[in-house]
Amino acid sequence: MGSIGIEWVNQYNGNASDLSNNDNNARGFYNKLDGVRQFDYGDNLAWDRDFEKSGKGNPSQGTDTTYADNVDIAFFSGHGSRSYLLFGRDDFDNGKARNTEMELGDKHLEWIVFDGCQALEFDGVFDRWGWGVFKGLHFILGFATICYDRRDRGEKFAKRLNDSWTVREAWIKACIETEPTATEWAYLRANEGSISTYSDHWHGKGFISDDPDNPTQLAYAKGNC
Repeated sequence: MGSIGIEWVNQYNGNASDLSNNDNNARGFYNKLDGVRQFDYGDNLAWDRDFEKSGKGNPSQGTDTTYADNVDIAFFSGHGSRSYLLFGRDDFDNGKARNTEMELGDKHLEWIVFDGCQALEFDGVFDRWGWGVFKGLHFILGFATICYDRRDRGEKFAKRLNDSWTVREAWIKACIETEPTATEWAYLRANEGSISTYSDHWHGKGFISDDPDNPTQLAYAKGNC
């Protein structure tokens, strides 16, 4: 069975506006998806360094090999931006999990959800989240625009994964069911030679590609919800 990890933030301690539903959103995913539940950290227990590679960035305190890169799928729910995920604690690193501090999939991770605003905005996305971040990672799933503080997107995504939908189709459907049409879902994925991640499923639910450890192609898609 695949392993699952989630982090979520509602309480931002002045770093940004507080949110209301990210605990329900992430935990709905965590509790619904068939798999091994490995970690659930929220608010002041959610730290940016859990998504960062040790030795990258400044501060260089990454612990992703214990957390985000030590599960098959990771789900973050909170404030996002074009180049980082934002956390409410900045005293364990700096409160921002930046694209320049991530190398994902070099241990275990296959799919990651950025359930926050604009991380996958198209302009510059291959340079921001692509070649430097994908080191065996199959997909980043997120939004090209702002998105809204929903409580049930994670559960809807997990249900479709359990029902043997492909990862990309399950994410698109969950976004359509929880966002207005002006919101744009998005994903970024990697291929390597004959390895194609396009038809990936959740563990035990269908085909999963080999890891694209050294990607030769990045593919991006977005659409209205």
